[in-house]
Amino acid sequence: MEIIIALILIAIFLAIVIYGSVFFVMGMAYGYWGLSIGMAPVLWILMILGALIGFVCAARNAIKAAKAIKAEKRM
Repeated sequence: MEIIIALILIAIFLAIVIYGSVFFVMGMAYGYWGLSIGMAPVLWILMILGALIGFVCAARNAIKAAKAIKAEKRM
């Protein structure tokens, strides 16, 4: 009789563990989705800032190169 009760308790324990692990995995997936949605605007802002800084540096270098070429033509 004790073996049957032990087997029933083990089955209940395993069902609780499996049920809990399913909800844990679902919670992890939902958390990952929430973080990815939340971080998207931050990444867009960083990409826009990088593009603007790159454009400003490229324009500044182009102006310096144009001035250097103009100075060489005068000589």
